[in-house]
Amino acid sequence: MRDIICGIDLGTTNSSIAYLKDGEAVAIPIDADQALVPSVVSLDEAANTIIVGQAARNRLAAFPEHTVRAIKRQMGQTTPVSLGGQQFSPEEISSFILNHLVFKASQVIGQKIKQVVITVPAYFNDAQRRATIKAGELAGLEVTRIINEPTAAALVYDYVSFQQETSSPYIMVYDLGGGTFDVSILEVKGEIKEVLASCGDTALGGDDFDDRLVNFFWEQLTEPLRGELSLNLATRIRLRDIAEKTKITLSDQPFCQVSEAAVLSVEGQPLNLNLEIKRREFEELAKDLVERTAEKVRDALGEARLQPQDIGKILLVGGATRMPVVQDLLKEMFDRPIYHSIDPDLCVALGAAVQGGLISGEPLGHILLDVTAHSLGIRTVDEIDPETGEADYFSTIIRRNTRIPTRKAEVYFTVVPNQTMISIDVYQGEKPSCQANVAVGSFDFPLKSAPAHSPVIVEFAYDKEGINYIIEKAKNLLSEARLPGELKNDLNRLVGAYEQALVAGEEDKDIDALEDELLATIEDAEERLLGLG
Repeated sequence: MRDIICGIDLGTTNSSIAYLKDGEAVAIPIDADQALVPSVVSLDEAANTIIVGQAARNRLAAFPEHTVRAIKRQMGQTTPVSLGGQQFSPEEISSFILNHLVFKASQVIGQKIKQVVITVPAYFNDAQRRATIKAGELAGLEVTRIINEPTAAALVYDYVSFQQETSSPYIMVYDLGGGTFDVSILEVKGEIKEVLASCGDTALGGDDFDDRLVNFFWEQLTEPLRGELSLNLATRIRLRDIAEKTKITLSDQPFCQVSEAAVLSVEGQPLNLNLEIKRREFEELAKDLVERTAEKVRDALGEARLQPQDIGKILLVGGATRMPVVQDLLKEMFDRPIYHSIDPDLCVALGAAVQGGLISGEPLGHILLDVTAHSLGIRTVDEIDPETGEADYFSTIIRRNTRIPTRKAEVYFTVVPNQTMISIDVYQGEKPSCQANVAVGSFDFPLKSAPAHSPVIVEFAYDKEGINYIIEKAKNLLSEARLPGELKNDLNRLVGAYEQALVAGEEDKDIDALEDELLATIEDAEERLLGLG
């Protein structure tokens, strides 16, 4: 069996490993069938063993002095890291993560892994790069190459068919990970990619966004005590976990209800965290962090001697790029396609696997992806067409090129007091005007009487099985003149309920139940029509 060269993304928050399988880059599931492994290491003193990944992360709150996370920020430093009573170098801590990845991956693919390509931020200095190589060697691996993360991202996108090609040879990679930020501008000349400029911040990432929520939660939690308590390590870890989950929810939903019991105890009495936070509130808390990334983008453009309009493609890398505020920033700065069809958490590892394949001479195929071909949104009254006097503003809910399956929601507001009905006109397209886009359909929904400007959440979902196909099939059956009246009524009812559930944002189990009933009714209708034929 030919030796393989795996690609490893040694990340601040999470790490992953990938390889080429039948010419395609594939992420290898490690912990509980998850490809993402928390970059956390813990020492179990009782058993004198090192624990890595999700099991280590689970120990973080209970054993903070015996557990370390975000070691990537310390790579290249000589200060030792304490785990319990033992001292380790940052390279040793990283080697534990690498060893865990390779050992588990070898079990999954049934082949011993000896050679790897490891990625690093483009702005890593010589000491940090050498430390990364040493970590690999300590894990018993041959590090065949260190590759910059933006270059890896660009490599994996080479094997994706872009939906819109541009004549510009310039690509910008915007990489916002858990602990670091990197923006790089590359020029593509055939098979050659040249990095024109790289700018970054070693102290800026998703963790810093989490910290803003941690501080906000702490203020809300201790407000009755008027600052008499200080935030200890154990409570900070607990709040950080809550903050991360909240941030992830707010990437897809306009609101998040936070309800955590007994976050800490004061004089024997538990303090509970119970509040609702809006996406806009979170974005305001982190406004300066987003601006710091914008400054680096402008710096990179300046160093590359380019203008925003010169950039042909923008690639999003890193889990934190899922935040809508990041995509809104780039949309304002660039009038260019933004690509995030490859999982931003796995993009770098997949690219490293491609590099490993190039080194070993593997035949490379294309990565096949299902993405949304068009942006999906609704008509709102933000703007009125001066000629017709009608509302014509297209408000995007699911952006074009989003990887599916996906589910996104936005909040809107009623217009008049005691409004009892809302009409939702759905469109596909990229223009700000609804008239310039393609109409998908219209839906009317009853509302409970409420004051003007009451919130209404609209949620859309794309399923890889093809939701639109199911609805269209049902509607085609409804147009059959020979369809029995009873079946026609059932289909009408189910189609309406199904569409309403998607737009209103019902629970997954409710949508699945409706889908199953609708499919069963379609099959029944088809069988009866065949009998009539």
